[in-house]
Amino acid sequence: MTYRKRTTTRLAVVVAATFAVSATADAQRPASRRTAPARSDAHEMNDDRMTGLSLGLHTIAVPGITISSSSPGFDGSFETKLGPGVGAMVAYGFNRTFSAFASLDLAKQPTGADVEPHGSFGLMHVMVGARANLPLGGVNTVPYVSASVGRRAMGARVTDEDWGGESADMCFSGKSFALGGGIQRFFSPSLAFDGGVDIGFGKLDQLEYNGEKATIIVDGSTSIRFRFGLTWRPAGRRSA
Repeated sequence: MTYRKRTTTRLAVVVAATFAVSATADAQRPASRRTAPARSDAHEMNDDRMTGLSLGLHTIAVPGITISSSSPGFDGSFETKLGPGVGAMVAYGFNRTFSAFASLDLAKQPTGADVEPHGSFGLMHVMVGARANLPLGGVNTVPYVSASVGRRAMGARVTDEDWGGESADMCFSGKSFALGGGIQRFFSPSLAFDGGVDIGFGKLDQLEYNGEKATIIVDGSTSIRFRFGLTWRPAGRRSA
């Protein structure tokens, strides 16, 4: 046997021995346990935070509202201007997608200098509705859409020169429904920033002035609420 053949034979034996040792070690090594969650598991951890009770506090900004009436004694248009406010919300998540809520918002809106009657009007929304979380965003970002129904009321202590310069309590009110959307951004399993917008529709066709009530003929009024605040979940947690 030549030197080259002997070298080739020895190399083949070494390679075969190496594969044999490696196969034996793999067979004896215990199966490794997965410790890091997969991407879907991370999504599940995020979804767990959407269930149960949640409490929210927020600030709002509400552009002016226009009430156009053709009722005798109150014909023409009445307008308010942009005003700030505050609000609160109580919600309950049934699962990682759907939740129900009740909210109360209060904003202060001034009238223009040439608008009668004069006054700073308080605008109130009392709504109940439902949210649906959307399967978008990252692990800590949850966008949503919402729909709600309830009532709106806008009132003030006013003075009207056309009515003899008298001061009286005045309030417009009516049923409303709203559509909205927003984003929750979680800082922790129990605390999240919540920002969104709600657009309300309906007629403020119930007028109360100086204790007297009447139904007036008005066009529909749109109220837009820009909302920024925090949501707290007492039992907020991730999956183990």
